[in-house]
Amino acid sequence: MVDEIRDGEFTTQPQENSAAEETMESFMEQMGDIEIHRGSVVEGVIVNSKDDGWLVDVGFKCEGFLPQKEWTHPVLVESEQEPVVNDKVRVQVTSISQGEEAQLTLSRWRCEFDERWNRLEKELAENDTVEVRGLRKVKGGLIVDCCGLEGFIPISHLAEEGRGINPGKLVDQTFSAKVIEKARGKRRFVLSRRSILEEEMGVEREKFYDTVHEGDVLEGEVSSITSFGVFVDLSGVVEGLIHITELAWQRNVKAKDLVTKGDRVKVKIIGIEREKNRVSLSLRQALPDPWESAESRWTKGTETEGTVTNMTEFGAFVEIEPGIEGLIHIGDISWTRIKHPREVLKRGQKVSVVLLDIDTEKKRISLGYKQLNDPWRDIDSRFSAGRDVTVKVVRLADFGAFVELEPGVEGLIHISQLSRTRVEKPGDVLTVGQEVTARILEVDPTNRKIRLSLKSLLP
Repeated sequence: MVDEIRDGEFTTQPQENSAAEETMESFMEQMGDIEIHRGSVVEGVIVNSKDDGWLVDVGFKCEGFLPQKEWTHPVLVESEQEPVVNDKVRVQVTSISQGEEAQLTLSRWRCEFDERWNRLEKELAENDTVEVRGLRKVKGGLIVDCCGLEGFIPISHLAEEGRGINPGKLVDQTFSAKVIEKARGKRRFVLSRRSILEEEMGVEREKFYDTVHEGDVLEGEVSSITSFGVFVDLSGVVEGLIHITELAWQRNVKAKDLVTKGDRVKVKIIGIEREKNRVSLSLRQALPDPWESAESRWTKGTETEGTVTNMTEFGAFVEIEPGIEGLIHIGDISWTRIKHPREVLKRGQKVSVVLLDIDTEKKRISLGYKQLNDPWRDIDSRFSAGRDVTVKVVRLADFGAFVELEPGVEGLIHISQLSRTRVEKPGDVLTVGQEVTARILEVDPTNRKIRLSLKSLLP
């Protein structure tokens, strides 16, 4: 017999399927006399299929109706395929009416929800944590499968505090979590993965600090790069910082020019603050100090090219190889008098220098710039005795006036060569900055001296 719903009433139609009748009779024998009331969980057999649901024989005086919307629900993770006639189903009675027009309304998902929620409660009674599986990323967090029910993990509870994570990376991943909020009536519960991770990391962090010491060289992975340094993941639970000054032996380097995120690097531990969970690292100290072998590469008189890295009032620093800097004293920058190195050089400029002295113990190298730009070189090919030249008075002394023939080349006009008449002091004839024509009397390249005369040009 098969029931149909017509105008809100159940009617019985004949059915020629003898196999279905036999199945029904067998099921009825197994059911026996069952007391059915609202909330009862019973097993039944699908006897007919409608557009909006199914008729189910549960051994009651009338067949129950299972609406399609009561078959599954979003809170259930897995739902079976829709049933067909003769399928057995486990359902819960949601409403019942007696009398001549007796009706029975059923729900499968409510029955399933109660059973799965009870299983969740049982697991929580036995353990502090439950196993979950990531289902899908949603706004604000991740939906997970827990005991066949959908739970929610806020994004702030997906990773340990201070770390971000993309919820999408946990989809289809199985992991442990703790239930931090649940409401059966609202059919929702919230979980946390962060608390478990923080507990595990706390144990691992203590192990790390118990086994490492300052001076140890470890391998880690570059986790992030900032303007002030590089963070390195040492063990998955502790991050150390390489300050920008500890990245390389050379100065003024940019972190992004040396490493990229994900690089494996060897670092030396130079500081540990266990209470603050801080570890200071050095990348350069894990590498050989270039000064230890500098003497084998650099000797006095060596000419090389370098880059001006810094300037002070007393000179300019020049890097001649990564990690090796030398100083050009202001007196070795120019043959003329200068007040500051920037009058001749600028930061970042490539310059040719000669090594004047080296002290590896103090890590000092003295360099010369003007020595490779000596204006007295081949001076006698440009100036000779008897030649008249225009000169500029640069300073006066009691015994004469010093004049500049060209940048870096100075000569002396003795007081006796200033005039054919007696001169009490050079200032009576010349002033600083004045340009005059003088005759060269002598050029002495060896002693770097040139004598000139004004008197020789006078009648």
